Amino acid sequence: MKMKIYQFVLISIFAGFLFTSCKKNVDPTPPSGNGFASLQVPEGFTWSTLNKSHFKVQIVNASGNPSSELNGYPLDATDLNGNLLQRVTVKEGKASYYLELNKSINDVRFYAPTHEIAHVIGLDIQTKQFQLPANLKSVKSYTDSDGDGVFDDFDDFPTNPALAYKVYYPSPYNKSNLKSGDDSYEVWYYQMFEDLWPSKGDYDLNDLIIKLRMVTNFSGDNTWISGTFDYYVWTNGAAINLGCGMEFFNWVGNTGDKLNLQYLNAEQITLVDGSYNSDLTMPDPQVNNAFIIFNSADLAKGTDYWNTGTGQSADPMASHLSFDYNVAPPTQNGHMAAFMYLFYTDDRGHEVRPIGMPPTTAATWSLLGSYSDASPTAPWDYTPHVAEFLYPYDPPFYATANKHPWGIEIAFEGNLKVAFEKVSIIDAFPQFTDWAESGGTENTTWYEYPVADPTKVFDVGALINTK
Repeated sequence: MKMKIYQFVLISIFAGFLFTSCKKNVDPTPPSGNGFASLQVPEGFTWSTLNKSHFKVQIVNASGNPSSELNGYPLDATDLNGNLLQRVTVKEGKASYYLELNKSINDVRFYAPTHEIAHVIGLDIQTKQFQLPANLKSVKSYTDSDGDGVFDDFDDFPTNPALAYKVYYPSPYNKSNLKSGDDSYEVWYYQMFEDLWPSKGDYDLNDLIIKLRMVTNFSGDNTWISGTFDYYVWTNGAAINLGCGMEFFNWVGNTGDKLNLQYLNAEQITLVDGSYNSDLTMPDPQVNNAFIIFNSADLAKGTDYWNTGTGQSADPMASHLSFDYNVAPPTQNGHMAAFMYLFYTDDRGHEVRPIGMPPTTAATWSLLGSYSDASPTAPWDYTPHVAEFLYPYDPPFYATANKHPWGIEIAFEGNLKVAFEKVSIIDAFPQFTDWAESGGTENTTWYEYPVADPTKVFDVGALINTK
């Protein structure tokens, strides 16, 4: 939140540092639209438009009994138009999936390409079953060049025995008739943060917005082997220079609508040499299985810009960040989860995270529960492959007493417009309030409908050079 440093009170030494180090002008003018403070949200709201679900589909025969007839064959999860979301190999009569879909989406199509059988199954169904007909069609002869158990026709890496399936996140579910699953239809996360934690900001949620996408590579037995992250600094309206990192966890499964996460052993996730800019990206020396994407947003951008309607503006897609990583066993269920954290460039322990996510081991614990933050402050267990927790954790970390966050997450195939500097997001996006107060079940695409007022909404996408 650019030019709002007077709203943030810290101990005198640190506050003095902030005033002298901030490169941008300070403006004490109060922000417009203070209605965010009155939002009443339900318990457990993650402030994300995504439903992150890990589930299994049981293969059953015509009589409804468990069947092994599809063992070793692929079973695709697709959107209703047949565009691929995730392909897995059926094992022991079951297929295991991890999808990240907009909360408005309930129906997913499952398709056995070798046997040409399709069923639409609701994600809200507790026991998901894929029923086979009484007489399965005969399967033609297929070739498996690399011997990984996945036929070449369905193998994204037909000559690499270690890899079989490429999966994109957020899941590229397409409600139109455009083709997806082959990287021609892209959905991106937008991670939107306020920077003044543990004090409240103005909730324009443009202090740092990261646009990113994750590509994951699975083996023929459905184990997460490697992947790639792509990042862009969409906006940088913070008064404080920020760094950004990504922390990985075992995804043990789901407990209701919560994720059951577990800490990994040291160095289970490693960067691939030559896949990243080593001047910016590196393993986090204070956090196991975490990577610092950049220590300084100002350096990561290449060109100085804010993209919040005031100050400098520039094409946010001109500076691309990425890294490849490898995964070492063991992982639970072959799946993992990754969550972002921000930190002050000149104070590594001062972190900001999505609501409900515990601090990393590098965080300054004494900041929790101070000022406007209502995070729990009890000691935390980080023991690898032993310590587990439910996300979002309750009571939530990085939340006010009213369960308001310092960061939100959306998934969008378009170029996100953002609230103007000092304009509350509820004034820039009229559908935001109902989305928040419904716990994310209403107006799930609120970000597509900003007000038609160029003094409240800034069109970042208009800056992109399309030549």
